[in-house]
Amino acid sequence: LGETPFRKNYAGVGFTYDETRDAFISPQPYPSWTLTEDTCQWDAPTAMPDDDKRYTWNEDTTSWDEIT
Repeated sequence: LGETPFRKNYAGVGFTYDETRDAFISPQPYPSWTLTEDTCQWDAPTAMPDDDKRYTWNEDTTSWDEIT
């Protein structure tokens, strides 16, 4: 509904509850991604391009690959 979820993120299968942050945190998707403290969400080292194309994360190159 456009509001901030209770405890930063909704609980989900595989999520952990961090008592210090009072937040549910999803599993880390890739080793290179870092947790953003404010949102408790994982962010890639580089932002995904914003050009309406589809991309997938390439952990070997730590970059986004266009899906063709």
